[in-house]
Amino acid sequence: MSGHGDPSGAFLTAARGGRPSRRPLWIMRQAGRYLPEYREVRSRFSFLELCNTPAAAAEVTLQPVRRFGLDAAILFTDLLIPLPPMGIGIRYEPGPVLERTIVTRADVDSLVIPDPERDLTPMLDTVRLVRGQLAPEVALIGFVGAPFTMACYLIEGRGSKNWDRTRRLLHEDPATFAFLLTRITDALQPLVTALVAAGCDAVQVFDSWAAVLGSRDWAELCAPQSDRLLTAARDAGAVAIHYVNGAVQHLERMISSPAAVLGIDWRVDMADARARTPAHLALQGNLDPTALFGSESSLRQRVAAICRAAGERHVFNLGHGILPETDPRSLDIVVDEVRKW
Repeated sequence: MSGHGDPSGAFLTAARGGRPSRRPLWIMRQAGRYLPEYREVRSRFSFLELCNTPAAAAEVTLQPVRRFGLDAAILFTDLLIPLPPMGIGIRYEPGPVLERTIVTRADVDSLVIPDPERDLTPMLDTVRLVRGQLAPEVALIGFVGAPFTMACYLIEGRGSKNWDRTRRLLHEDPATFAFLLTRITDALQPLVTALVAAGCDAVQVFDSWAAVLGSRDWAELCAPQSDRLLTAARDAGAVAIHYVNGAVQHLERMISSPAAVLGIDWRVDMADARARTPAHLALQGNLDPTALFGSESSLRQRVAAICRAAGERHVFNLGHGILPETDPRSLDIVVDEVRKW
């Protein structure tokens, strides 16, 4: 097993129920287009090339940690990178477009279960490179897409506003829909274990599109498969983080998951979430990414309000990914304010 971060670091301490020396902070999509140093590296690669070039992917993973002094790095990759070894080609225009869709049981049967060390070597090599360069107190977070979010792309073939075809398949052919979720989980579970073995201290399961489902459908059909991935992370010795975009209707089910940290989007009132969440679970979030376009005084007030409402068991983050147009100086303000807590 590769090296891992110091368990006494702020992120790992908070995530595991201790009292950190400071409130931990990282930002979803912290390695991205809002940073000029990222744009310089990105200019030399296509998106897929960047994800699959370990030295470059490691560099952009480390950039925001160096610039802002964050408490965790998150691996630079993409939710859909596991798809090509599963038998689904992808291209970016700039959003993802899949070469074929999955709509029948035969389609699901055609999906290959990858061997991460053989088929996703660049991703794992990036983990090893990053862990070797990170300070011990800085955690490294790997991630995978939740089975439902991955199914959305596989069924529709590209991004969608409401994922109507996905929801239609759920009702028209529930057996195939359930089989697809299981197959995706079977494919991603070894990757979760491999990410931890390569050096990740935590794994976040992103359910980016859970908001389009009602609470019952998500809880009964989708959450159990996410639980399998979270359990794999936990059993491998890592912190399991469950980020759900749509947590306002799914929080009760999230609480019963194997995750140690619940990531919530900006639509959720943090005080309400803290009141509803058992004390042993950490909350992560949940500043609206567009708040970084407001005045400094407004931004500081909003950051402070979240920290106050969340209490001690809290990892500060945005409620969704940072927007490409964001001025990095706004994130300097966020970091400065969080450090007061």
